[in-house]
Amino acid sequence: MSEVPVGDIRTMTKTTYLQGDVRVPGELRTATQAFWLAAISEGTSCFSHVPPSAAATLELLQVLGVEVTRDNDTATVCGVGLHGLRQSPDVIDLDIPEPALLPAVAILSQQSFVSRVRIPAQSRDPAVQLLGLLARTGAAYAQEDELLLRLDGTESPVGVTYEASDLPGSVKLGLLTAGLFGDKPTVVRESPSSKDRVDALLKARGVSVDGSRQADPTVRTITLKPATPRALDVDIAGDLACALPFIVAALGVRRAAVTIGRVMLRPENRVFIDIVRQIGGELEIVDNDDGTVDLLVKGAGKMKATRIAEKRSQSLLDHVALLAVLATQTEGEFIIRDVESLRDGAFDFIDHLANQLRAIQAKVGEYSYGLVIDGGRPLLGARIETRRHAGLTQAFAVAGLLATGTMEIEDTDCVDRVFPGFFAQLDALQSHKTREKTT
Repeated sequence: MSEVPVGDIRTMTKTTYLQGDVRVPGELRTATQAFWLAAISEGTSCFSHVPPSAAATLELLQVLGVEVTRDNDTATVCGVGLHGLRQSPDVIDLDIPEPALLPAVAILSQQSFVSRVRIPAQSRDPAVQLLGLLARTGAAYAQEDELLLRLDGTESPVGVTYEASDLPGSVKLGLLTAGLFGDKPTVVRESPSSKDRVDALLKARGVSVDGSRQADPTVRTITLKPATPRALDVDIAGDLACALPFIVAALGVRRAAVTIGRVMLRPENRVFIDIVRQIGGELEIVDNDDGTVDLLVKGAGKMKATRIAEKRSQSLLDHVALLAVLATQTEGEFIIRDVESLRDGAFDFIDHLANQLRAIQAKVGEYSYGLVIDGGRPLLGARIETRRHAGLTQAFAVAGLLATGTMEIEDTDCVDRVFPGFFAQLDALQSHKTREKTT
């Protein structure tokens, strides 16, 4: 068995001070939506807070003939207009979130060339639904296998009126995006109670999109006039997942007042936030005019343990280590169950997490279904084996700020692939006296 290479080792020590402002990498969904729209726009769009995970989309757009430049967390995309893309000689891998994938599929379906597109399994049905509807524009497609689609495109796309009013938001956005190429307006209907507001993305880029309920008050009718979008500079809204370590750190430090700016908070990603507020964490959500929020977090007093199970557990699988560190700061038995799937893979994550928690003197019970953590006990620094798992690394970096003694964390360079500059921002929140160093 080959040995895992050892990266840098960071030592963390306890702090009683954590104050300042934080910006986290942008949300992949927002970034990739914006990149694809920028590619078919007129002019150059500039982006800031580009997440590392968006690099694959930028590289793909270059293959399709779009000029792209990248510098750390900024990027520029020079639009080629609606018909300036060129055919890819290879299969196009669209392993991106569904709300960005469907507009990309729509754009490719309206080209005059053939594209072969591979999509994630979870996006197959919505993609097929969208392409079925887009057949009325003149676009054709075929399934070469379950996840590989051939988009035959169309020489003369047609504007279409769609009657259904119960389509998913991502499908509606795909239809409107395809409508940019049409020979007449495209009409999409939705329920007046819908909060998708998918037309806002196109309005911001100068496209004429009118939403009205005048014809039928029970339906909101969205009418889009064909047009080439204009370039738009975008400060990409922050990924809430990247903000969570700072939230847990601030809750556990007595003199903490941390503001995490311009984060995208959605119904489907806010479970961790809701748990923080449920257990008594001091977290304020401030709405911004652009649909983002600022998160204001202060050092919490007493926080009460709770039970996380079923759907809530499933939505937090990527954050179980951080949730466990939060649990050590609560009073009572904090139960995390229904996370058995984390025992599969390269290593038994639950077993390893339990062992590392015990190493820092947390009282942990390990069961087949997950963990029970008896919180409110002092933590003690120890040597942490991260297995090059970014989430585990960030969680124990936070624990290092809460534990007495020295926390030595192995292979912390793995965090760079999800959050370059994470440790620098964590250090900047502490006092002038350096409390984190690299060996």
